[in-house]
Amino acid sequence: MNCKVLIYKTSKAFLTLHVYLIPRDPALQETMKNKALSMGYKMIHKPYPEKSLKMRERFILTADKDGAEIYPETLKLVYESSDPNFFEVFIENPDSNFQLTLRHETGPVWTSVIRKNDYQNTGDTLMMFDKELDKVRSRLVEKMSRQVIKQLLDDLLKDGVLNDEEKDSILQENSTSSDRARCLIDMVKKKGQEASRKLFTHLQERDPTLSTELELPGWTDVL
Repeated sequence: MNCKVLIYKTSKAFLTLHVYLIPRDPALQETMKNKALSMGYKMIHKPYPEKSLKMRERFILTADKDGAEIYPETLKLVYESSDPNFFEVFIENPDSNFQLTLRHETGPVWTSVIRKNDYQNTGDTLMMFDKELDKVRSRLVEKMSRQVIKQLLDDLLKDGVLNDEEKDSILQENSTSSDRARCLIDMVKKKGQEASRKLFTHLQERDPTLSTELELPGWTDVL
């Protein structure tokens, strides 16, 4: 069976990769992408295995980097439609290129080099959302509608970015749309880069016209 190796860098302080081995299924890939988006992960694009792999066979992932920790030791290739298992690769301070190799008992089936700029650029991308929110703050305050603000409040409450008290304070203590927008933006900005990213993502969904007009970053800048 033709398979894909999907590599996601998490938002943890030290380099932590989630490496998935899955069948080539567009629906499953979309599920994985959405899951990564919701958790603030970044995909590292690498070529897929050229060889066909057998379902229910076990594979081992190795890294040619001193101190690399990889769990579990082996992974079985199975089809899981919603929550496939993965290898977790932890390297405290890599600071250089390294190679990942997927092995079967018969030998290597896939090899890829993870370059320094693959994992360092990921953190820079998350930083962009925090800075971008500052850049477009005044225009968002001017242009966000009352309806969109209410929708964003519901979205961010569902995400856990805001709590009920914070949502109510924005609505009750600010009478105009511009004041509500200003309060919402400033509150989200204080919560950091990931909260800012989620605000942009939901704004693209709720008001794509405004997002295009202001050239706002969204999920395509993350994955």
